[in-house]
Amino acid sequence: MNSKVRAVKQILRGALRGSPSRLCDHRTWRSEQPQSWRTAVEEEVLARKAPIQFGSRDAGFRESVDNRMPELGVLSLNNARILGPDGWLVTEDGSLLFESTWYGSSFSRHPRSIAYGTPLPLSGTCLSLASDFAGGNYGHFLLDCLGRLALFQNSGLSFDDVDHVYLPKPTSGTAVKLVHRLGIPMHKCVWAGQGDVQADLVIGTSFPGLRRNYAPWLIEFFRSKLAKSPLRHDRRVYVPRKGQRKVANEEELMPALKKFGFQIYDFNDVEDEAAFFSECSIVVGPHGAGLTNLVFCSPGTRVLELIPSDHVHPYYYTIATSAGAEYSYIVGHSKGARPQGAFGPSPFDFEVAPDVFERALETICQ
Repeated sequence: MNSKVRAVKQILRGALRGSPSRLCDHRTWRSEQPQSWRTAVEEEVLARKAPIQFGSRDAGFRESVDNRMPELGVLSLNNARILGPDGWLVTEDGSLLFESTWYGSSFSRHPRSIAYGTPLPLSGTCLSLASDFAGGNYGHFLLDCLGRLALFQNSGLSFDDVDHVYLPKPTSGTAVKLVHRLGIPMHKCVWAGQGDVQADLVIGTSFPGLRRNYAPWLIEFFRSKLAKSPLRHDRRVYVPRKGQRKVANEEELMPALKKFGFQIYDFNDVEDEAAFFSECSIVVGPHGAGLTNLVFCSPGTRVLELIPSDHVHPYYYTIATSAGAEYSYIVGHSKGARPQGAFGPSPFDFEVAPDVFERALETICQ
């Protein structure tokens, strides 16, 4: 029995204990309940610019990134349940709408069992912005959680149409500012906890893109709402990373950064990330949430991403190309390797060859 069949059977058995009765994609749900769907973004095929590779390792983004973006929209669900901080949507008949999650079509391979208890009842209409990992990660909070607002508003709805907005409580000053600047009414906010909620009417959305894959309409939404016309376009910025998957030999890269006039980004010193990154002509940094701010970069910005060999994902390639940036990368050597097929992020730091790094800077700074 393959893993997908086992996962589905586990979920169906769980229905007896208080968990979803089936996994359901949006196409199937819409065919059964057509009145519950509003289209927000039409299906499209994107023409992405190919990435520029520096060094010997190929990230494989040409082959791994799907440029066919599906039709996305908003669901109106009577007496539906929202499962905890991940925001998974379960309809009144027990259907879990997996295309609203970060996992999308890969949902059945998710290793966690699904069960629920007594939900917090909410009277009236509740908009859910909650999304996987959004409670503790700036990138997922901005793109996957707040990005759902683009679909909500594109569908013709507004905050006047809802009584509650369900989302993770912002955990940083930057996140709090984003919530305010996007006009989310604080008096309507219900902060996502570990328990479930159930509302008379739940308004949920598709995931705002595909897993690790974002389209130009999302970048344009954030630019239009948060970024002003830049007063300059000449910043050269290096965005460092702390914690796991940092560049272990970062000090060896500093002479090249200094040579080409880069400043080191410190979020504590920047009051308005959107304005700051809109003024950048070149952005360099290791793979990590700090590069999420590429959504605010102006078209033509040059990007160099440093990627650990044990954690190669196309998030920032798709963001950069959707923003009209010129994207390049170096895959550096991770200090360890997880077993093939391991779930979750790599914990290993990595190294970038200083000579390759300097040649890359010399090229993108021309």
